[in-house]
Amino acid sequence: MKKVILSVSAMLFVGAVSFAQGNTSSVSQLGDNQSSFVDQFGGLNSSKVDQDGSTNSSKVYQGILPGSYAAMRNSADVMQNGKLNVAFISQSNQDNEAFQNQLGNENNATIWQDQIAGAPLATQGGDWASQIQTGNENMATIDQGTSGNEKPVGPSVFSPSQLAAAAAVPVPFTPNSDNYAIQTQNGDFNVAYASQGGVENTSYQTQTSSGGESAGDGNISNHYQYGTGNMASNTQNGNQLLNDTLQIGVANSATVTQNGMGHAAVNFSYGTANTIIVNQGN
Repeated sequence: MKKVILSVSAMLFVGAVSFAQGNTSSVSQLGDNQSSFVDQFGGLNSSKVDQDGSTNSSKVYQGILPGSYAAMRNSADVMQNGKLNVAFISQSNQDNEAFQNQLGNENNATIWQDQIAGAPLATQGGDWASQIQTGNENMATIDQGTSGNEKPVGPSVFSPSQLAAAAAVPVPFTPNSDNYAIQTQNGDFNVAYASQGGVENTSYQTQTSSGGESAGDGNISNHYQYGTGNMASNTQNGNQLLNDTLQIGVANSATVTQNGMGHAAVNFSYGTANTIIVNQGN
């Protein structure tokens, strides 16, 4: 095992590149306008990033060149405290874990977990992604499955003809399966987006208030799933909430729960034996 440990205070940029498998990287930064970049090849790698300050950026790439290295069972954990921070994690190919925790306002968190066809030990899925954001005007994005799940497009919430059944779908939604996406946002005017392609994937989104109250205002939830036996669950508490759920395939299920006033839920399923349940209350 090769081990790379970085501990940095008040530096502008930190980079770590690991080529063998089973590497460990640790980055700690204190201050504003910091950047960190971690690149890990192969599998069984772990990366931990801790940034305290504002306008910081963290990028973690694990499972680089999956056609040359068996990429699996990587783990990335990013913690950011401050505002206007950006966290990005990209993992290929299977049984990976990604965690992002942001405390503050106007932060952005993104996790990509994609399987590459033809890569060794690459095509089973089994990835886990978790995001927690506390504050206002934050954005959380999770993409699990093959690249290109970022549908639908267009300025409106679905239609015409539900954006032509999500542009006729050739989102390659196999062979990915058993992925989990969990997004929790506490605050107002936050946006959560989850996109999954494959079989028996699960997505949970919860949006509430950060002040210890039960309600958060102006939050937006988006679920897009393609394939078979996928499940989407959304819980929102507050006022002027919006949920969009799109599922294409067979035997998918969606549950939307909105408590408060002035909500909108737009749900569309295309295929066979899909189920949508919407609960709205004041």
